Amino acid sequence: MTRDELIKLLKQMRIHQSSYSFDEIKNSECISVLKQKEEWRVYYTERDKPELLFSSKEEGDAYRFVANQFERWS
Repeated sequence: MTRDELIKLLKQMRIHQSSYSFDEIKNSECISVLKQKEEWRVYYTERDKPELLFSSKEEGDAYRFVANQFERWS
């Protein structure tokens, strides 16, 4: 899955843009996808405390994880 495909899917799911971010960790109740060193990492931030949920060497795997996470939450 590409970043554009994920964004399109999240829009279709009516997930507000403030609920996810790319390339930086955002504050409260937000999933963030970042490349750190050689890994793609997915964090969930609650009460300004980021928690690592997933990591992979493959960018597409990180985006699929985010899509699946939002599907589980909705």
